[in-house]
Amino acid sequence: MRLVLLGILLGLMATILALSGQQPQPLAARSALVLGFLLLSGFLVGELLVPARLPRISGYLLAGMLYGPALLGIIDRPVLDSLSLINELALVLIAYTAGAELEAGNLLGRLRGILAITLVQSLLVFLAVGLAFWLLAGPLGLRPAPGPVLVAFIALVATAKSPATTVAVIVEMRARGPLTDTVLGCTVIKDILVLVGFSLLMTLGLPRAGGEAAGVTAALRVVGLSLGLGLLCGLVMIGLLRLLRGNYLLFVLACALVTVHLAHTLHLNDLLLAVTAGFVVSNFSPSGGVFRRGLEGAGAPVFLVFFCLAGAALDLTRLAAFWPAVLLFVLVRGGAIWAGTWLGAAAAGEGSALRHLAWPGFIGQAGVSLGLAATVRAAAGPAGALVADLVVGAVVVNQVIGPVLFRWALVRSGEAAVAAEQSTRSD
Repeated sequence: MRLVLLGILLGLMATILALSGQQPQPLAARSALVLGFLLLSGFLVGELLVPARLPRISGYLLAGMLYGPALLGIIDRPVLDSLSLINELALVLIAYTAGAELEAGNLLGRLRGILAITLVQSLLVFLAVGLAFWLLAGPLGLRPAPGPVLVAFIALVATAKSPATTVAVIVEMRARGPLTDTVLGCTVIKDILVLVGFSLLMTLGLPRAGGEAAGVTAALRVVGLSLGLGLLCGLVMIGLLRLLRGNYLLFVLACALVTVHLAHTLHLNDLLLAVTAGFVVSNFSPSGGVFRRGLEGAGAPVFLVFFCLAGAALDLTRLAAFWPAVLLFVLVRGGAIWAGTWLGAAAAGEGSALRHLAWPGFIGQAGVSLGLAATVRAAAGPAGALVADLVVGAVVVNQVIGPVLFRWALVRSGEAAVAAEQSTRSD
């Protein structure tokens, strides 16, 4: 039945677009139409994957790819750009959720494992991917061949992880436990490391006034101010929650809008700001449960819109153009993630489950990697454009397989409440 409804929706949308082509519609009207279509059809595609025991966000991503400029073109570039604010709001709400999922007690108890896995895994991935592309860029036919700084950029992007993907799978599976806490904690720390490392590489590769120290100092200032303002926003939100008597969903949406505005105005990292605010409200306020319920109310449509738009933004032509290099990136990165996670967990004295099942939680990539690639494309000439295309192709693959692998790991570890409920019903 869902497949029939999806076919009807696609037919209606195709008819509307064909009729509107005869008389061009304002961009705002087209964007509203596309957004409504995404909410309905994306939901159906996500539900179609549930019987196959695949995460719904994989369906949202596939729907976005199908509707995007590379295939059906229902979501064209102007519409995609016009929906950027909604996309940013969705990302901030996801970041609030990430912060709210981090429980202070569990985080402190797992801090040794989180730091060990983050550092060992990041170092091993950086070295393995960097060495592979330094040696094989020529044989793979990458022209112009990336220099040392761009090879280091490829390696740095390989260490990046998608916080949105991590949170979406955790929320959908209602996962709780050591593996969940460790993967989420590592993901937040890796985001900080990637931001600082990228600023350093940009300074080394594109010298400007102030030199290397200025670049690193600027990156550290952004991180510090983002965390500090996130703390302040969290305290303000705690005060406001004490005055509220209902309308918590509207409150969360309003806070997300303010967060996006502050991050843009002050040139801060909205992800770090929102994660910090969500962590503060959830852990240090009697209203933390109310805040989490507000986030849950927004969760389903937020994840749907964000991942549909993320799928539409992926340029599938890059995957076809650079598939040997993309395959090398994905395989070397995946192997290094597995080895680095195992070694880091073993060094911290973690149990067998974490050593063998945490690595799938680090495969998915999305917004952070694509944002870095866009910056390099604009700043590093033809070689930068080539490297950016390679990164986009790799993100396509990792973002498709990442959620599936992470869901599998959560189920195998026994931390996925949804899987346990499904198993009980089947019995």
